[in-house]
Amino acid sequence: MKRETVVSNAGPLIYLSVLNRFSLLENIFSTVFIPDAVYQEVVLDGRGQPGADEVRAAIASGWLVRSTVTERIAVDALLEELHAGEAEAIVLSRELAIERVLLDDRAARSKAQLMGLTVTGTVGILLLAHRATMIEDIRPDLDRLIESNFRISRRLYDQLCQ
Repeated sequence: MKRETVVSNAGPLIYLSVLNRFSLLENIFSTVFIPDAVYQEVVLDGRGQPGADEVRAAIASGWLVRSTVTERIAVDALLEELHAGEAEAIVLSRELAIERVLLDDRAARSKAQLMGLTVTGTVGILLLAHRATMIEDIRPDLDRLIESNFRISRRLYDQLCQ
């Protein structure tokens, strides 16, 4: 599997931590960038919650990199429709010329795709790991996501579990 560089929003970081699958990010991607707003949400505001310690440790290891967005006007324009972390992740992807952004929120995913970015979410990461034989059966992970209030359609769930 080709290991690419990506930018991530908070959702995939948090949900993969809930699943004890945070290491998939390091195993699948070469480098994961996060904007300051995502760091704020996961590490500072989320202190003691899933993802906080994992992100801090990954930054110390060097494979996860915190980066500051410079195009504030572009972020501000997106803030009318998206949360700060989502807006900054999309703009950072464009600034760094990174094609893939990790997002779960439907509106953020749509906006990123309209801007020419490739989007992968938490479920997509699990699927990549399954295809690379890092995870044998993704059903237990999908079930735990649903228990954590993650939204997934019944149709997609059934498709993935076949």
